[in-house]
Amino acid sequence: MDTILEIEELEMSYQTIKGFVSAVDNVSFKIMKGESMGLVGESGCGKTSLGMCIMKLLPENARIMNGKILFDGEDIVPKTEEEMRKIRWKGVSMIFQAAMNALNPVYRVGDQIIEAIQTHDNISKEEAREKVEKLYELVGLSPERMKNYPHEYSGGMRQRAIIAMALACDPKFIIADEPTTALDVIVQDQIIDEIVNLQKKLNMTMMYISHDISVIAETCNKIGVMYAGNIVEYTYTSTLFDNPLHPYTKALMSSFPSIEGPKKELKPVPGEPPNLLNPPEGCRFYPRCSYAEEICKKENPEFVEIEKDHFLACHKVI
Repeated sequence: MDTILEIEELEMSYQTIKGFVSAVDNVSFKIMKGESMGLVGESGCGKTSLGMCIMKLLPENARIMNGKILFDGEDIVPKTEEEMRKIRWKGVSMIFQAAMNALNPVYRVGDQIIEAIQTHDNISKEEAREKVEKLYELVGLSPERMKNYPHEYSGGMRQRAIIAMALACDPKFIIADEPTTALDVIVQDQIIDEIVNLQKKLNMTMMYISHDISVIAETCNKIGVMYAGNIVEYTYTSTLFDNPLHPYTKALMSSFPSIEGPKKELKPVPGEPPNLLNPPEGCRFYPRCSYAEEICKKENPEFVEIEKDHFLACHKVI
């Protein structure tokens, strides 16, 4: 399989009044064509920041300090904003978590998607309209709703429209950033089913960002577990659920309910994530880890492949 996306030792920080916040620290992984990778972890661990690095939609105080983002074999880190505009939507697109904020409230939804298509493809407005009609049908919306404004859509309809917009320019890679946030559980399930069906139908390559490991298990064939800016474990979904190795992965899985197997008491992850203005020396998880040893306090474990396609950063297991 072809490699669509490869991240090499990526580091990104936010500059604040108090100093640099290391939001993404020495992250490496690759995604092959047709694969779906889930990125899971607590709020504030750097998941969305990593997604925004790939899109290069970072705020003014954010800086990519080191590393490479290879999309289709080409490093996009040094590219200018003008060059990135040609890559976004056509090469890499994003399903944003706040659909209402991602749509312009004073333009009809259909017109916004038509504009995105015409910006990247040399086709007429009528051809673009026909394409949007097909996209609406694909995501379960009536084409008649194209003429409506964002406030005339329900939350689930807005999210489906954002999915249609993400697919509008036939991108090679899609990032879904918490696409079911703020939706009720019934609509969440419908949106997840829609994404899974589209993956199968279109053979989409995507990265799904979520704090809910059960959603990742349903939608992705690989999982990256992220903690305090680091990816601490990365492998196939089936491998992770059969044999989780990192203490944080185990703690995360113990804090979510399962509808399969015997009932068990949920155990929240103890403590709080570290302050990334001044992260602890050594392993960033050691203050909350019940397996921590002296080496964990002094040395940050390397992210290594401990078995085929199973990568881990932990002194205890390695």
